[in-house]
Amino acid sequence: MKLKLIAAVTAIFISQLALALNPSKEYKIKPEKYGMTYKEEKVTTKDGASLNAWFFETSKKTTNWVIISGSGDGNMADNIEICGQFLSAGWNVAMYDYRGYGASSEFSIDPDTYIYPQFLNDLNAVADYLRKSRAITKFDLYGQNIGAGISLGVGCNRSETRKIIADGSWTGLELMKKKMKEKKGKEVIIPFGYDKNYEPMYACDRSRPNLKGVMLIVSAQDEMINPADMKLLKCQTSLYVVTASPSNADNFSTDKNVYFEKVSKFLNQ
Repeated sequence: MKLKLIAAVTAIFISQLALALNPSKEYKIKPEKYGMTYKEEKVTTKDGASLNAWFFETSKKTTNWVIISGSGDGNMADNIEICGQFLSAGWNVAMYDYRGYGASSEFSIDPDTYIYPQFLNDLNAVADYLRKSRAITKFDLYGQNIGAGISLGVGCNRSETRKIIADGSWTGLELMKKKMKEKKGKEVIIPFGYDKNYEPMYACDRSRPNLKGVMLIVSAQDEMINPADMKLLKCQTSLYVVTASPSNADNFSTDKNVYFEKVSKFLNQ
């Protein structure tokens, strides 16, 4: 009985973390632990922040690049396994930390704030850097949770974007604020001055001739963001509903092989 109680409390705690910005400045592990070759570089944003970024290139020369945007919980080290999957599929990878995360610039993060508009600047800066430092004119975007929505918002507004994979994406700020109140009894702060053109439901609601595809991944059981919400994101060309996943935070870990088979197939279509 005690073990069940501990498990239940732990599950609730993890669930709450998944709904809040929860930055970690310390990398629990680095790519060299797995024998991965990469370059650590600093990316400067237009508003002066310095972002820590890791760049990985496959042994076989390719112009395929994907930029990974994190969930808002932890830092980019938590996505090293995802990075490895993309490398195995033949994609070079750019990973970065938002300001306030990892070894990026200091930035005060209020856990009651749903998202910061500065995170859009961060992804745009990495995309600009990739274009300038490696002459990449086409790239793909992958994001989880907060990063999924950012990838959709930024990706739909950039001509270089080829495909977007959004895992557990939020839809719109006012909608998420309302849901947080209804489902969790939690009041969250949404920023003033957030350009609606970058909210996923608006970014996706227009013709984007440069985009070759948008893959949405969502848990069938997540309380906050579920398959019904994905209908608001009209740019989707592929929908993967992870039926066995208890939440969007578990979509990849529920069945890693199936998950990346579907991602790889989408990228290569």
